[in-house]
Amino acid sequence: MNRYTFAAVLAALLHTSLGRCHEHEAVQTSAEAGENHQSHEHAPSAWPPALLLPAAGGPSPWSDKPVLNDPDRFQIAIMTDRTGGHRPGVWMDAVRKLNLLRPEFVMSVGDLIEGYTDDRQQAEKEWREFLGFIDRLDMKFFFVAGNHDVSNPMLHQLWREKFGREWYSFDYRGVHFLCLCSEDPDAQHIGEDQINFIRADLDQHADARHTLVFLHKPLWTYAERDLAAGNDDRTNWKRVESLLADRPHTVFAGHVHHYVAYERNGGRKYYSLATTGGGSRLRGENYGEFDHVMWLTMEKSGPQIVNLRLDGILPPDVVTEESAARWGEFLAKASIEVAPILLDEDAGFREGDLHLRLTNEFGELVRVEGELGGLPLRGLSVSPQTIAMEVGPTGVAEQSMKIRFEEPIAFSQVSQVNFIAKLRTSGDRPLLAERSFPVLIDRKHVLELVSEPPTIDGRLIEWGELKYRNSDEPLVLGNAQSWQGLSDGSLAFSAQRDETNVYFGVRVKDERLTEGDALQLIIDGRPMQSRLQDPRLRRGIGRIRVSAPTPESSLDTYIEGVQMAASPTDEGYEVELAVPIERLEAQQPDGWQSFQLALQVEDIDDQGGDKAVVLWRGSRSYERFNTNYGTFAKE
Repeated sequence: MNRYTFAAVLAALLHTSLGRCHEHEAVQTSAEAGENHQSHEHAPSAWPPALLLPAAGGPSPWSDKPVLNDPDRFQIAIMTDRTGGHRPGVWMDAVRKLNLLRPEFVMSVGDLIEGYTDDRQQAEKEWREFLGFIDRLDMKFFFVAGNHDVSNPMLHQLWREKFGREWYSFDYRGVHFLCLCSEDPDAQHIGEDQINFIRADLDQHADARHTLVFLHKPLWTYAERDLAAGNDDRTNWKRVESLLADRPHTVFAGHVHHYVAYERNGGRKYYSLATTGGGSRLRGENYGEFDHVMWLTMEKSGPQIVNLRLDGILPPDVVTEESAARWGEFLAKASIEVAPILLDEDAGFREGDLHLRLTNEFGELVRVEGELGGLPLRGLSVSPQTIAMEVGPTGVAEQSMKIRFEEPIAFSQVSQVNFIAKLRTSGDRPLLAERSFPVLIDRKHVLELVSEPPTIDGRLIEWGELKYRNSDEPLVLGNAQSWQGLSDGSLAFSAQRDETNVYFGVRVKDERLTEGDALQLIIDGRPMQSRLQDPRLRRGIGRIRVSAPTPESSLDTYIEGVQMAASPTDEGYEVELAVPIERLEAQQPDGWQSFQLALQVEDIDDQGGDKAVVLWRGSRSYERFNTNYGTFAKE
């Protein structure tokens, strides 16, 4: 007997410790298996049921650890939110990588299509696109409903037509999989029929070695907020938890687009997953913002979990409740304020002092290093080039930078300036945050205080010469090729105030008024620091859209109490508006001081055609960010 034959016989005799044949089982839903949840063995493999190692007379080039091929071990992947501001290509990238990783099957936690539509054809189109992605997966995929997927009765019905049940269960290798609907029938709720299903289902599978629960929203957080406020649990999640309490279980959810690992219900692991292509700022691990799939290996002791970023692998406790709370406290209590540079000159910007303040209430020493970015380099001098400050454990530090150009430059050339800072803590567990703060360098437009307010009749007779107007070459977006010059779409306007309102008088040039032509004003009335630190147009934003004075004229406004009037002219039309100051005071309770403003002329030359958008201030992202908006001050 040669040494390889002897080794083969020995390995076969010892196969329980060196390795065993991996028995294959079919993955079946209850419906597929006729409610019997039975597994079916395939024919035994023709390969020897052992790891065949050559005999070694001395040291061997392998360790004495066992081969991890327990027949009850399996590996699956979990994909999380694709939509809610989805970024094209990410989900399909994950599909390709899962095909390389070869999980036995793939679970989901919902938000598979953008949904939120009453248009059945649109929803059908979105599902066709998504099912095309699933067709590219080499293994089975299990659907779980998210709020984007079943946000209204039509979408619920469409789900049932395509996929049947909105909640269901199945078994695999002694593990029970429970897929729930967190939108039953409305948002963040589990209805009575589903509760009854869960109760009966868990009773029937009391002998499962582990239960894995999948749903879209992390309902435990909603339930805990209700109970903390002294209210009933509107989600019914606590009832579900009580049904799960006496069995080993793990819960997986999505929806919030950032990752957190929890412990609940007697120390059980609950996970809120990040994104697989859904809307995210992707700020990294400390924020819990990354694109990933979760990889689950089922062991006798329970699930072993890692997070597979599309560019790496992360452990399951990358963000815990404790670390997330510490990180959030750091960001909230170590803050930087960047004061705007507002000038009275029209000619442009030549020099000014940028004032910065670091406020530290975190309880640990915080250091800041930063520099300016986005400034034109020609003729520029900045002193000092970099800022370095530290405060701790609490306190305030201030510093200034002088910015100077050899000759004045247009304000538009300094509309993208940022102060780029690194904030770092000291101590045994240092935290590092890289943040960018927009720097506002602009002309300050002072609102004239008038004793006699204009009459809001859509005629600008009492306004005199208008102060502001489009440049000769304004930024034109949309169907820009249809724009034929200032006479085809441009504006001039003035703004003034009294103690009650801010008034706008706008003259629009549009040589051909067509249904769909309009003037839009966007007012960012948040406090100055809020506008600077977060240029996204979110809460506190007022939008006023005035259709050109045709038979279809209308006012579409998100600012309550606005007065308006419009009238046609030989060159286009005129608009007057009165915006209540109380709307600004609601956003600036310490006393309103200023707001930022952008105006747009929307021009459609051909009925049913696409519109050209001519901007006074703003950027290509004017509908989402206040970048390059004009600043209007009370005084």
